[in-house]
Amino acid sequence: MWWVGFEKVTWTGEGGEPTWYETFEGEAKRGFCPACGSRLAAIDSDIPEIGTNVTALDNTSCPDLVPIHASFRDNAVHWLPSVQKVEHGTAG
Repeated sequence: MWWVGFEKVTWTGEGGEPTWYETFEGEAKRGFCPACGSRLAAIDSDIPEIGTNVTALDNTSCPDLVPIHASFRDNAVHWLPSVQKVEHGTAG
C-alpha cells in the first residue's frame, strides 16, 4: 500500500468525505469510502499529516509522489525495486 501525507485534505470524489472509524480510541482512525468501503486515509495522533492512500488520488503521476520510505523492507518481494530511505518529511 502506498501512502502520502497531507496537512489538509479536501475530499472531492463521488463519495465525498470518508466514513471514519476509530481504530484506537483517541489515538487513530481510518477513513473508508462510504460507497465501496475502500481504505482511503488514516489519521494518527503522533503524525501531523493525514495519510492518504495514493490510489485514492485522481492523479498519481505527480512528480512530488516519490517514495521516501518503505516499511517492512526486509520482507519485500525480490522483484520490487527497493526504496532508498530519504530523511526528509515528517511522516515515515
